[in-house]
Amino acid sequence: MRTAQHRTTVRAGALAAGLIAGILGVAGPAVAAPAAETPAVTAGAAEVAPIAATFNVVADFTVWGQAVYVVGSIPELGSWNPAAAVPLTTSGRAWPNWYGNVALPPNTYIEFQYIVKNADGSVVRWEKGYQQNRTTITPPTGTYVTHDTFGGY
Repeated sequence: MRTAQHRTTVRAGALAAGLIAGILGVAGPAVAAPAAETPAVTAGAAEVAPIAATFNVVADFTVWGQAVYVVGSIPELGSWNPAAAVPLTTSGRAWPNWYGNVALPPNTYIEFQYIVKNADGSVVRWEKGYQQNRTTITPPTGTYVTHDTFGGY
């Protein structure tokens, strides 16, 4: 029994060393593929599916050429970088309602705000000042939907 555990550890260690060498771009000793009887190495019991998030916000002060975005504390929401914010859309019939979709990680604490940008990408307005963010924890499965008013908490 101890021998089988040792073999799995060695194979997993060799696999990890090969992955690290590939990521870092360093040459290293060739890594042999694990034998067919070796179980696959996984990060957890199962892959976790992202949450389908829909952001809906009313922003009735926007003018032609401006657009509303959602920006937040995680990479999927731009990591507070307005240039990487998630664009929301509207139409003549839907305005002043803006909406957009993004995949978010499950069970994750998130802070976010809505922002308005001009067509050239310059930020016209942040929803609220520093440390006045909207917060949520995404659900473990399923969907997440907001129904917000710009500036209203």
